[in-house]
Amino acid sequence: MCPLVSSRCTSLKHVLALVLLLAAVLQIWAVPCTAKFVSIEDIPVGFAENPRYGEIIRMIHVEGNIHTRTWIIKSALKSKVGHPYTEETARKDLLWVSRLGSFTAVAFRVDPVEDGIALTVIVTEATPWLPSVSLKITDENGIELGPAFTSFNLLGTAARLSAYARFGGATNYGLRYSDPALPVKDWRAGYKLFYFHRERTNELLHFEETSDELFLEFGQPDTEEMNSGLRFRYLYLRADRDSITLSPDNKDKISSLGFFVQHDSRNAVYPTDGWFIDAEVSKYGLFGGELSDFWRFDMDARFYKRIPGLGPKHSVALDYYNSLVFGELGTTIPSHQEFYIGGTNSVRGWELGVRHGQNQWLNTVEYWYRLMEQKKWKVWIIKWRMGFQIGVFGDLGTAWTEYEDLRENWIGGFGAGFRLTLPVITVVRLDVGYGPNGGVVRFHVGGAEKASVQKFRVR
Repeated sequence: MCPLVSSRCTSLKHVLALVLLLAAVLQIWAVPCTAKFVSIEDIPVGFAENPRYGEIIRMIHVEGNIHTRTWIIKSALKSKVGHPYTEETARKDLLWVSRLGSFTAVAFRVDPVEDGIALTVIVTEATPWLPSVSLKITDENGIELGPAFTSFNLLGTAARLSAYARFGGATNYGLRYSDPALPVKDWRAGYKLFYFHRERTNELLHFEETSDELFLEFGQPDTEEMNSGLRFRYLYLRADRDSITLSPDNKDKISSLGFFVQHDSRNAVYPTDGWFIDAEVSKYGLFGGELSDFWRFDMDARFYKRIPGLGPKHSVALDYYNSLVFGELGTTIPSHQEFYIGGTNSVRGWELGVRHGQNQWLNTVEYWYRLMEQKKWKVWIIKWRMGFQIGVFGDLGTAWTEYEDLRENWIGGFGAGFRLTLPVITVVRLDVGYGPNGGVVRFHVGGAEKASVQKFRVR
């Protein structure tokens, strides 16, 4: 049984086929020019076996950067002038420069100079701008699809900017800006800016929503794997009927400021090892005139691990996500901020909204077998990158307002799934889930990793 309405389910296969076809066509020219995703495992032990390991670096040069600013590339290096050149720093140089996401190739050259060596970074830049497809699938509003335009190297800073317009189950316009990840503190980097405009039917609360959201993050690395900083959010939501907003004019304006700490030791874009932990404390209702007034704590923890003895294609992922909101629902917390769980992006095997409350707690365990790592495909003149995974999963979650509902509202589901990994879109998820208490088998279609999209207000 499909969790979407019947008309959406009927057209689902056709829309997905169109998306995949369009993505493949875009790769005719784009794939050879898009940045490579590099993990530490792509860099073999003995990388750039160099008899000059141990010598002092006297100067660092950069070659091949037509658009990218030199200071950005040098900031990504672990090798520093005046310090010894080692195999460990050489491997991390390649990893961090590749992670900038602006190059199709990265290489290094070492030349002797007086009292040491000169290190030269040689890069081949990716296409600065790329047209693409924006896809979003939610249980509440179905499929949204539309054009997007992405820069992988905005103004030569290795920053990523994307703009999109999506139509279908809802109308969305958006803009996303992200600075590149750097292993050093620098006030010129560490920013994220997102803007969303949304027009949709809120199926859960039965009203027509028009909303604008702004998100701003500034963070700086504490170590190679730790990051901390501030997050500012602003939501302006309009409803077409009463009792949805705290404001009597059916317009809520909600701002928040949060402090976060983040640990990320994942080994790849599609990880098989490492941790991701993001903890945030936020205060909502910062400015005068806002009726909302509450605190919120969020904990997002993910653990990835290869299964010992089964080989590199077998891995497990454990996800934990908890949101605790301190206030009174309907008085200091607007009803449109209530959590609704069940469905593709929270607890599979159930329909969206079977449990709800001002707090939520979601847990997932997944086993994945990589049928094929992402690689280049070519049919005639069409080129694209694609990979496949299959696996099984189990979800368990609850949403509650009163403490006694915490135990009573637990729901769980399990099932099997298929993952299609693609550039730009990242992941398309096809899952079959079963909720034992619900007694129904449901087919779920989602985009992006579940652990990421389960954090969104609209699921």
